Amino acid sequence: MIRGVIIEGLSTAGKTSVFSAIKRLHCQPRNGEKTIIAISEHYSQVLHSYQGALRSMDKDEHIQLLNHHVDYLEQQFEWIHLLGHTKPSNGIFYLLERFNVNHRAAFINSVEIEMLEKRLSRLNAHCVLLTLSPDAVEARYIESRSAAWKSYVMENHRTVTEACQKFLEDQEKLRMCAKQSLIPTLEINTDEADWDSYAKRILLELS
Repeated sequence: MIRGVIIEGLSTAGKTSVFSAIKRLHCQPRNGEKTIIAISEHYSQVLHSYQGALRSMDKDEHIQLLNHHVDYLEQQFEWIHLLGHTKPSNGIFYLLERFNVNHRAAFINSVEIEMLEKRLSRLNAHCVLLTLSPDAVEARYIESRSAAWKSYVMENHRTVTEACQKFLEDQEKLRMCAKQSLIPTLEINTDEADWDSYAKRILLELS
């Protein structure tokens, strides 16, 4: 009566685009649940904007935030049982962006993240890791956004090659964290930027 998808990946891998496509496609009548809870990365990431300024939470603050989100999902699941709903359409579909895998990478060997994953597993969570091929990194990660974004990316790198290599290293770290996760994870390459196709595949995997 409850199921969910966690969208993971590095910046520009397509998390927000796939997140939006899943929300739109799930609203079609044949996809089941009438209720969808969607929490974007703006409410779950380590680095966020606080009253217009970038701020990074410490580990304790952040674990508390993630647990609050899962608390709410568990409360809704309990409410379903209390009401005695049995039809799939009366269930809940939830969508999370940048949640467990990114935070496994941010907080290495975190017992708290593992406990969070156990709770999400009981809520029928599935994870999707979006990745890019080495040949696609420069066009997507460096060149696909504004000049300000490119300046930000290049700030700590001497060359484009170095920036792309760092992206691939961080992506491999996410792969390793996904393998360690207690939540089943599907990896999808997003080189083609075919967001609806990826969303349809994800919903089909969950059906």
